[in-house]
Formats: sequence, structure tokens, C-alpha cells
Amino acid sequence: MRRIKKQVRGNANLAAAQANNGIPATHDAARRAWKNFRDNRNTLFHQLLVEQFGLCCYTELNLADIQNTHGIGSHFEHEQPKSLFPTRTFDELNLLRSALSDQDLKTYTGSARFAGHHKGSLYNPNLFISPQSANCRDYFVYLPLDGSIQPKSGLSAADTAKADYTITLLNLNAPFLIAERRRWLKEIEDEITRLINDNAVEAVRHLAECELTLTPRKHPQLIQPAFAQLRAFHSATRALFGSLGEQVIQQHCAHID
Repeated sequence: MRRIKKQVRGNANLAAAQANNGIPATHDAARRAWKNFRDNRNTLFHQLLVEQFGLCCYTELNLADIQNTHGIGSHFEHEQPKSLFPTRTFDELNLLRSALSDQDLKTYTGSARFAGHHKGSLYNPNLFISPQSANCRDYFVYLPLDGSIQPKSGLSAADTAKADYTITLLNLNAPFLIAERRRWLKEIEDEITRLINDNAVEAVRHLAECELTLTPRKHPQLIQPAFAQLRAFHSATRALFGSLGEQVIQQHCAHID
């Protein structure tokens, strides 16, 4: 999980929705109000993807890639569920973009479902690790061998419980995510090993720059021009490169931290 730096930009579509519906005070009112929301010209969709550098807020799937390769869409995610926090229904700081569209839920059911749609109303703000937290990356480790995400070793018992809770709540070890992570990380790890064995030190740096820095790209559902995006599973890939990855990020895109 990588940190998302939110900003209040005064999205006109959200402002219009709140003006027309008021600030909901109950679960039912929030559900009805959100149903009336219209993201004209996909301005909020675009805004959130720019903030998230193209990645799903929880899984770090690149949402353009996953749309192009697997036909998987995305949805507006209320980090604090509107069922529990109805007054935050139109709060820009509570809105993210998460993998799986409503249509995808017909395919991804039960234990196959992941990210925001798996969270439901079981959210506990005292246990959940927010992707807006400055240190959210410090709670997790990614295992290239099996593609899983686990609590980082050395955490306190309380922080381990938070990491476990968040992984379970979002189902971050869903079969699809494990398979995609394992494939992605194995390809990169194998290439790093090959380059090191060939003593191609500079080529390893170039690979890190390719994998860890920003590239202007379009999203297939948006009319807006290309914007800076990261490749999938940025946090896991970053760990593979170790100190070299940190150097590359600080040199080329320090603002993403």
C-alpha cells in the first residue's frame, strides 16, 4: 500500500451533488444521495487517478492496464463507508478510486472479491490502515515467492493486528491479486538476477528507473489527456530494488512519497 496525498480541489460535480442533495445524515439518505451523483465528463474519476498516479488505492493495480488486459473496471470508493459515515458522502478527502466496477462483481464473488467492494460496512477506523496515512507502507511486506502481502516483521502486536485486519478486510490476498503479484515480481526479480550475473550494474539502474518512475499515459475510459502514472505494485517492486530503488525515486520523482 502506498500513500495517497489527497487535496481538496473543489470538484464541481461533488459540489453540485451536495447542493442538490444536502449533507446526508443517515445510511439510507447517503445511499439515495450518492445514487444521484453524476460525474460529468469524468472529472472526479480523472482527479482521483491523478492523485493516485493511476493505481488502485488499495491493491496498487494500474487501473488502465487492468482495464486493457483483463477488462476489469473500477469504482468510486468511500474510504470511510457512507453507510457508517453518511456525512462524508460528498467529501473529496473521503473519496478514492478502487479496482472492480459494479459489473465486475458478477464475476468476482465471495473470496475472489477484493479491494473496496470487499470492505463493505465492516470497517473499523481504529484498526484500518488508511492509504492516506503517511506511514501506511511501513506495515506491509510483499513475498515474491508466492505473491502474498503480509504484516512486516518487527511490528508491535497492535500494529501487526492492524495490518492483518486491513489485509483481511480488503482481501489483499485474493487469488487474482496473488497470481498477478507473483507473476509481476518474478519477471522483475529474474531480470535483476540476470543483469547482476552479467555485471550490468548500470542496466539494473535503468530497469529501476523504468519500473519505479512516472510515465505519461491515458486511461481508456477517460477523454482527458495522458497523465503521470506508476506501474502496478509499486511498493512491492520498490522493495525488490532496495536502496537503489530509493535513490531512483528520490532522483526522479521524490514527490510521490
